Amino acid sequence: MDFEMIQASIQQEKAKKFELLMPKLIEAVKNQDWEEVETLLTLSPDIMAEGLEYAYPHLPDEYKFSIPTDCYTQNGDHMPIVRKYVRQARKYAPIEKRIPAEMISMKEIIIYRGGTESMDRAKYRISWTTSMEKAQWFYDRALHFGSPVCHLYRGVIRPEQIIWYTDDRNEKEVMQYGSVRNIEEIAR
Repeated sequence: MDFEMIQASIQQEKAKKFELLMPKLIEAVKNQDWEEVETLLTLSPDIMAEGLEYAYPHLPDEYKFSIPTDCYTQNGDHMPIVRKYVRQARKYAPIEKRIPAEMISMKEIIIYRGGTESMDRAKYRISWTTSMEKAQWFYDRALHFGSPVCHLYRGVIRPEQIIWYTDDRNEKEVMQYGSVRNIEEIAR
């Protein structure tokens, strides 16, 4: 099989999944079955973007937090619509639901990021980590895969600016958007 045939086959499979799952999502929204909506969106990247765009205006506030953050956890931030709704999620959950109790009373939290973007773009990346070791792993990974430029950054964020914290993927991940201050490059 050549590349074009593989691409066509992948696109056909995605279209079939979309045709199968999107009506189920529409029905779940109509029935206000938010658990089913969440399941369909988070487990199927084939309908995630269009499905999230469709369902979001109908969601109760607590799901405007949990569904976008779950979509991010399952599939990352490569979909602009997921990034859009993750950035809005902070206003739909109290700080006690967004970050661990021990972080709430801290004045500032030191966070790190290993990546290929410039400093002015890094502060707008959603994913940072509280672990220097994990940031170093991402830095090393970018170098390993041949990235000509890689940076390791350290910055600070106030707890109330954190959209959400998760360690589901053992990354000690801090979700934020444009709230990192005092960014400095610690390796290049």
